[in-house]
Amino acid sequence: MRILMFGPDRTTKGGIATVIANFQNHFSSSDNTIFYAESWKEGSLFRRTFYSALGILSLPFRIIGKKIDLVHIHMAQDGSYFRKAIATRIAKLCGRKVLLHIHGSHFDQYHQMSGPRLQKHVLQTLRKADKIIVLNEDVQTYFAAYGIPMEIVQNAVPIPEPSEKPVERTQISSFGQLGERKGTYDILQVAERLQDEHPETLIYLYGDGDTKQAQAIITQKQLNNVRIGGWITAEEKEQAMQQTLIHLLPSYQEGLPMAILETMARGIPNISTYVGGIPDVMEQGKDGLLIEPGDQDALYDAMSFLIEQEEERSKMGAAAAHKIKSAFSMPAYNRKWDQIYTEWNE
Repeated sequence: MRILMFGPDRTTKGGIATVIANFQNHFSSSDNTIFYAESWKEGSLFRRTFYSALGILSLPFRIIGKKIDLVHIHMAQDGSYFRKAIATRIAKLCGRKVLLHIHGSHFDQYHQMSGPRLQKHVLQTLRKADKIIVLNEDVQTYFAAYGIPMEIVQNAVPIPEPSEKPVERTQISSFGQLGERKGTYDILQVAERLQDEHPETLIYLYGDGDTKQAQAIITQKQLNNVRIGGWITAEEKEQAMQQTLIHLLPSYQEGLPMAILETMARGIPNISTYVGGIPDVMEQGKDGLLIEPGDQDALYDAMSFLIEQEEERSKMGAAAAHKIKSAFSMPAYNRKWDQIYTEWNE
């Protein structure tokens, strides 16, 4: 089968780009060939608009020119939805099969909170797809009520090579967009308390988003234990992970965060929340700690526990790395996708 994968440029920020990069770097099959088309590039408003229009306008020519059988479209909410809704209709007009791969952390809520016309449009778009893949049961269950079947395929990550020399992990990190949805402000509230008990422990917030707002709180509260790391390159991220003792992602909404999979693969225990697909990956008390979103006391207790209990921290990190290697590694992920493509072509 000849597949055209349509999604953002692999070098852009965000989880979808990481998933596409993993496909490009790791997917191989004797039966299925993937070609790639960009729906969006990061940059100025003009650059984003130009490449969005170019991606849509060139799509039918790529489909016909490459003799594509299936268009694999990566979709999220907001602007991503509208671009991919057009792409879905173009692919169907070209007589091709469409697989919608929905990544949005709250695509179900996006539909629920939209106006009636947009709600209807979303359902029409989903019903045009021949197959829909989602990341967690919340989205699957929500749309099942509308008679739209969806299959869950969880994300995966490459397994890093073991370090040749011992690595000294000294910091707590949070990888992802800064903001309320990711629990950034809960981290900052807890950091004020943690500073008194563990002044030697630094918290690094990596990512874009509400960086100015976060920095203002850090300055106001005189949080000497928090640093804004900003958006970092893949190489810088790898270096930061090598220094990370604990990873924080106390999110309010998620699909299945790549940051959790990536840190677990490196033997870093996570503190996260019972949302989205996170509980499908993390087991409370075994390979990480889970709390309810917004529970700052539980977040503080979890951080203090992992800072102070080195043996438990080490056990959880080892269990996390084992779980990712056995169930969320790229070889298993690739076999799953190869099977999906192949079964479709039979």
